[in-house]
Amino acid sequence: MMLSWKMIDEALLFYDIKDDKYRAKCHEAYEYLNKSEELKSNFLRLYEILYEKKDYSLAKLWKVKEKSELFGSVYQPYITNLLLLSGWDIHYKNMNKYKMDDNQIKLHKRRVKEALTYDVYERGYDGIRISQMLWGSYFINLKIIEVGSLQFEVVDINPITKEKQNCIKIHIPKNSDFKINNIINSIRMSKQEILKYFMLDNPEYYCESWLLSKGVLKLLKDGSNILKFSKLFDITSKENCMNDILNFVYGILSCDDYNTLQEDTYLQRKIKEELLNGVIIKIGIGKLKEEYR
Repeated sequence: MMLSWKMIDEALLFYDIKDDKYRAKCHEAYEYLNKSEELKSNFLRLYEILYEKKDYSLAKLWKVKEKSELFGSVYQPYITNLLLLSGWDIHYKNMNKYKMDDNQIKLHKRRVKEALTYDVYERGYDGIRISQMLWGSYFINLKIIEVGSLQFEVVDINPITKEKQNCIKIHIPKNSDFKINNIINSIRMSKQEILKYFMLDNPEYYCESWLLSKGVLKLLKDGSNILKFSKLFDITSKENCMNDILNFVYGILSCDDYNTLQEDTYLQRKIKEELLNGVIIKIGIGKLKEEYR
């Protein structure tokens, strides 16, 4: 991996990021990186985990929340942006290797661009979170395809039994059309694409999400799209998913006092009531029912 000014500009062009201020921040991070051998060593180690290793090191990084745990106490916040951008040529090669069609290429570029910019533009953060860097790398490594309303990730560990098994995890993209007929069509149309890109024929499908939390589902009104979605799965409850609730329902990373949580939507109000009553909301892992495969 040869990180350079030119590589940064090529990556920004590839993902259609034309913001001069954003570009300047990336260049600043590159300049800062080259001043510290320790920082550069950490960067290269993480690059190897993101794009070269074929083990479980990448999965372990999802547990890391603070950049200082990866880079040390002194770093430039856009270093996570740089790490994601540095995989652009691997993304390009994978697109050719897997003979991706124009639609998948467009979707992949769009999703990596979102990972590179959402935290900066929508949340006002100085650099992207570790989670966004990791999520973008899944597209670069061709672990995910998108079909209709859903995204499909190939995994080699069953998310419920934890045994080795090639299967598919379902993800719901931002601003997805969540009408139940579109969801079912997406799953059915995905079979051909999964066979084409992942060489899996009739795999088992799973979804691990706060949307399948039994603690959330009981709060929903009849006819809710989320409730209809949950009916497609046999659901098992797992660990506390408070971080996901704060992130996806309230758009924040942490909260010391649940009394301060916003109440702009029905779901925000109902979940806030539960939290103030000491309820622990657990994530749901669903196995897609046979009739929908």
